[in-house]
Amino acid sequence: MKLKTKNKNLFFNTLILIISTFNSNIIFAQIFDNSQAHYKVKWHQIDTDNFRLIFPSTFKTSAPSLSQQIENYIKYSQKSLTDNPRKISIIVQQNHILQNGFVQLAPRKSEIFSTPSGIADNQEWLPNLALHELQHVTQFDKLTGNIKRPFGELLALGFFGINLPSWYYEGDATLHETLFSNGGRGRLSSWNMELRTNILSKKHYSFSKYIHGSFKDIVPSYYTIGYFMNSEMYEKDNKINANIYEEMNGKLLRPFNFQRALKKYYGTKPNQLFENTIAKLDQKWTSNTSTSLPDPIEFKDKYPTDYLLPQVENGSIYSIQKNNQRTQRIVKFDKNNPENYTEIVKTGAQLMPYFHIKKHLIVWDEYRKDARFSKQTYNVITVYNTQNNIKTTITKDSRYYTPLLSNDLKHIVCIEVDLDNKSSIAILDTYTGHKIDSIPLANGTHIQQPHLNEKSTKIIAIAISQRGTNLIEISRDTKQTKTILEWSNLQFERPVYAGNDIIFKVNQNGKDDIFLLKSGIIQQLTDSKFGAFNPSINNDTLWFNDFTLKGHKINLISLNNINSKKISLSAAETLFETQNNFKFDSISHSTVDYSALIKPYSVIKNSVNFHSLTLSANDFESFDNYKPGIYWVSNDLLNITNIKLGYEREVELRKNSYLAELSYQRYHPKFNISYKNSGNYGIAKTRTGKDSLRFDFRYHQITADIQLPFSIYRGNNVYSYGANFGTYYIKRYDLSIQSLRNFVDQIKFPLNYQVYFNKNSMMARMDLAPRWGQNFNFIYRHMPFENNQSQSWAFRSNFYFPGFVLNHSFQTRFNIQHSKGVFEGSYDIPLIDGFSFLPNYLVKNTLLFDYKLPLLYPDLSIGQLAYIKRIHGQLSADYLNIHNTDLAPKSLSAGLNFDFNLFKYNEPLFTFSVLGTYLNDSRINKKFSPTFSLSYSY
Repeated sequence: MKLKTKNKNLFFNTLILIISTFNSNIIFAQIFDNSQAHYKVKWHQIDTDNFRLIFPSTFKTSAPSLSQQIENYIKYSQKSLTDNPRKISIIVQQNHILQNGFVQLAPRKSEIFSTPSGIADNQEWLPNLALHELQHVTQFDKLTGNIKRPFGELLALGFFGINLPSWYYEGDATLHETLFSNGGRGRLSSWNMELRTNILSKKHYSFSKYIHGSFKDIVPSYYTIGYFMNSEMYEKDNKINANIYEEMNGKLLRPFNFQRALKKYYGTKPNQLFENTIAKLDQKWTSNTSTSLPDPIEFKDKYPTDYLLPQVENGSIYSIQKNNQRTQRIVKFDKNNPENYTEIVKTGAQLMPYFHIKKHLIVWDEYRKDARFSKQTYNVITVYNTQNNIKTTITKDSRYYTPLLSNDLKHIVCIEVDLDNKSSIAILDTYTGHKIDSIPLANGTHIQQPHLNEKSTKIIAIAISQRGTNLIEISRDTKQTKTILEWSNLQFERPVYAGNDIIFKVNQNGKDDIFLLKSGIIQQLTDSKFGAFNPSINNDTLWFNDFTLKGHKINLISLNNINSKKISLSAAETLFETQNNFKFDSISHSTVDYSALIKPYSVIKNSVNFHSLTLSANDFESFDNYKPGIYWVSNDLLNITNIKLGYEREVELRKNSYLAELSYQRYHPKFNISYKNSGNYGIAKTRTGKDSLRFDFRYHQITADIQLPFSIYRGNNVYSYGANFGTYYIKRYDLSIQSLRNFVDQIKFPLNYQVYFNKNSMMARMDLAPRWGQNFNFIYRHMPFENNQSQSWAFRSNFYFPGFVLNHSFQTRFNIQHSKGVFEGSYDIPLIDGFSFLPNYLVKNTLLFDYKLPLLYPDLSIGQLAYIKRIHGQLSADYLNIHNTDLAPKSLSAGLNFDFNLFKYNEPLFTFSVLGTYLNDSRINKKFSPTFSLSYSY
């Protein structure tokens, strides 16, 4: 049995290696995309020996200081992994407000989304991001640095992804950001809270569950467990990671390469390292389990659910409800009857959960994107009136965060971050969204999560700068600011006024609690078990979130009966003995004047960038009709110009094909043009008509397409719409039979048009399909330059409705088409299940009724092979040519689907499907047809 399992693991490892080696997009597609910044962005660059920084012209003021930091951070990574990374291009996406970043090969680059938001941290966002991502650069080069462009970058990325589990390299980068800064996520107790809660609650989840996650339980991301596992190694020997990379380099085809290197230098395999880490954490955290707080308000949710930002207004409690079963919404309830809550309004996409209520108005911010350019994003302000249930988005294309209503409801106070990362307080008109006033902050100071005092004359907020974090108070009248505390590396959150006093959350003693600043003295108000957050005040009562095993719940205490403890805030430290002996001033700072190096960046001159060979023409998006070949790929750094040159072998036809493709997508239309030279065969009748002859030929084909794709977010809905236009020209030559009559040697520019419109509600994590959706698609084809009347049109529609139970989905799909001439027999509509087993049909229309339902969330590990996260079923009834049939469906199907991860790779999520189809057709003998399929998604 052990031998069989071992061989099976080796087989799948080899399979994945082959696939991933030549196309690592499969591994990293969850963070890499091919979207573009807006064409109006003017790009500049700072080009040095170690890096090239590419940035929008609006970032010119901040680019030199970022370049200095990058120069230092490269030296930190050199010290960490004892390797000198090769020069890399770093793209600053300043118009993209999503806080994220990544490093990739194919092409080799890093993208950092530089705008800080309202998400609290313990140090500046952009330097911390750059520090983290540059460690990934060194990781790439340490492991695969000898495999380079113009042919090997996809190969290098594939080797990296197959050799290193994501928990390891992300945990290493998170450890690095902590060691080589005064902040970092390793010093945030809110970041380890979910893991700490599980351990203290005796929830002994498996290593696989921590890596792959769970639909039904709270587990932190693989970043967290990866950080602590890397910390365990670092505590044993701070050179382990460098040694592991050196051991693996040059042995990239060795089976179980990482496991062998880890065992050599740490002494055990990953599972045992995980067990050792959990045991060490259990020892460190077991003494910190007491609490003096009352039990939080009880909710009887089936799965873990957060009730965030509790606020009392008009005698009711308002909160954001957030879980895997539903999309985010604001609810209200009574303290004595919390189960009888009422949905007030669904919020749209947010960078972080947030809302503020005052009297009858609720205000929050929402994340929006440009319809065409996904890296042109915004944060807008939305106001909801509870009296008339009217929701209004009062700003457009703005960069506002965490809005607050003034006491008289006339003004909204929020944070604004401009395109050079300068923060200010913006004062808006509540009903028009027009900016009335602005309070600028000192350069280099970013503020977050503001709150107004009772008279709306003062603002308390979090301040973040190079010096660390602090609380800052701002006068609306004088626009003067003053810091409240000493600068530190603590994570402050949600400061609020309680009369003239200030209440805030901060991390102390390994967890987060709520504190009071009164007359210059700090007192601790809560002593939570796992963490207390989001304070608000109502009539001398402190409302806050109390974290539990089932999520953020709501708790309350009276401020009149608190025997609070006076404390002095202490700096945040790492939990493991990983304090770095590295002295920051030991790095010699560059004396380069980076501002003098700023030059324009030419998009056109940098549009050709051949970097890799691959074996797939479609990036392995589908294994259907796979054709062996080899392709040389070029992608520019801004995802504007893509080129592919290739050779394919048509195995069944025994023909060679040669192709070239070019796509250009800088502006609103996406242009694609391709050329293909290939061979095919045809069948001709003899003069008697009794016999047929096969003949061969080759052909040139030129294809051109124009796409206009758009998508937007509006509240809880996603809209996508657009139009496509395409044509092609074919010239046939080299006939094997020269005497053929009526042979068509040219097809001249048949035209096809497509327009579509889709509106679907946003999906919760447990949803199998949107709860509501309306989707329409129309296609028309004709041949205006040929002497025939060939044409076809097709209309496709798809509707989604809620099922009988939450997360169930009902779908109905109706499609109709008409074709004649050369288009006869071609299908632009979905066909029914089991269609290939039916006799020949000329399909006019199809109708589908489909019901999907989740069955189990097993979180089941099958050895080291797979981790099953979800099992779901489906029932379908398909109709074919309903104008000629009775009410009986042509096929009935029932399916079972298994969502799982392979090995210790958290992406992609595979789905293995078993579908049984009953065919209702008297002309066939085999009525029942089972089918099996394997697909994947991110």
